[in-house]
Amino acid sequence: MKIDGFDKFVSLGKENADAVVKSSTVAMKGFEELAKASQAYVTTSTEKADAIMKALFAVKTPAEFFDLQGKLARESVETAISDSRKFAELTQTVVTAALEPINARVAAFQSLVKQAA
Repeated sequence: MKIDGFDKFVSLGKENADAVVKSSTVAMKGFEELAKASQAYVTTSTEKADAIMKALFAVKTPAEFFDLQGKLARESVETAISDSRKFAELTQTVVTAALEPINARVAAFQSLVKQAA
């Protein structure tokens, strides 16, 4: 005995589960990319901090110190803005890609509801 619509219901559930698995897989890969980018940022920041300290200790006069400090402050702000933008873009890409399979299932469900109505 076949129940009308049961096959569609089972198929819908399977496709939803597949979408969740795919979404989770994409999210994990994205988080790995974010972790790698974070590690690279920490490494670069540490190297820059070391170079900055060496440069500050190498100055000969207070005027040279303040000029260097001002230059370093400007560079630091510019770098922070640039790095923040890169991390925001990467995060947005990861979230968008991870939600894509779920959004497709929502659209499929909405289409199914419209057809049934």
